[in-house]
Amino acid sequence: MVFKEASVSMPEKTNVYKDKRAWRLSHEAFLTLQELARQKGLQTAAFLEVISRELALQLLSEEQRASIKSEAQRIAAERKNEA
Repeated sequence: MVFKEASVSMPEKTNVYKDKRAWRLSHEAFLTLQELARQKGLQTAAFLEVISRELALQLLSEEQRASIKSEAQRIAAERKNEA
């Protein structure tokens, strides 16, 4: 899956908001992601993993990706220690 470079402009009004640790999407956004994932033969969460990594490769520097990976590993270790 390859994404064309997206132009970044003023963000559109969306129906997305954050509730504690979870992001809430509009029904339309979720159903769209669910259908795209189904077409690729993936579960929605797995599809989001794939597209986020592909976009990161296109749009973030190696340093930014390394920093994100390091932070994700720190969070995972913290959660593991809490369990």
